[in-house]
Amino acid sequence: MNITDHYKSLTAELRSLKNRVRNYIENSHWQTDGEWKESVLRSVLSRNMPETAKIGRGFVITKEYSTTQIDILIYRHDSPVFFREGDLVFIPPEGVLGILEVKTSVDATSTEEALSKLAHVRSKIESNLNEGILFGLFAYEVVGTPNSTALDKLQKVFGMQKAVVDLVCLGDSKFIKWWKNNPAGGGNAYNRWHSYTLPELAPGYFIHNVLIHMSSERYWINQEVWFPPESKEFQKDGELGLGQDGEG
Repeated sequence: MNITDHYKSLTAELRSLKNRVRNYIENSHWQTDGEWKESVLRSVLSRNMPETAKIGRGFVITKEYSTTQIDILIYRHDSPVFFREGDLVFIPPEGVLGILEVKTSVDATSTEEALSKLAHVRSKIESNLNEGILFGLFAYEVVGTPNSTALDKLQKVFGMQKAVVDLVCLGDSKFIKWWKNNPAGGGNAYNRWHSYTLPELAPGYFIHNVLIHMSSERYWINQEVWFPPESKEFQKDGELGLGQDGEG
């Protein structure tokens, strides 16, 4: 299996499908176009998601708080829900596994807004009983937002919300990941974002990190099956820890 070519095929598939609705309606209804792009990524994720997880869109509900609508909501297959119809679901936070925001295109301002929304939701719903929720931003296109700018936005949003966003994909080539543990090894807490330039591979890294997060830990051991053999650390273009200036 050539996992690098597989990643490139995922990027090509997303690129091919993303404008299918816009080709019909052009600029007449941006909401429908955006919903289509969300459904494309949901479809790609759902066909490979383990049976222990379900994927949809909707709202997380607590006694005190309801989120705004979440583009991609991944939840436990055995979780009770308040309401479910089609892919629309209303669910308590205890059942949530992942929350993903999907954008057609982002610039520096909209990147910060999307990250702020994710961090705000995390600060509201995550508790000591459910610390494993994955939060991510996926943007099909990026305008003037290199990884270094996105790193700054991640740090700024953390400072305001005290919550981390784990994964960011910006177009075909820009990828950022939060590392709780050092990818180079070592037992000490690491807690840094690494940013990477990965031409035609960023969506694949985003998708496979989501899938691995939703899977049993035994699948994490077999990294060479899920990720290209060339370590992405060689393509790292920056890193940032909490309360630090960017590097690279």
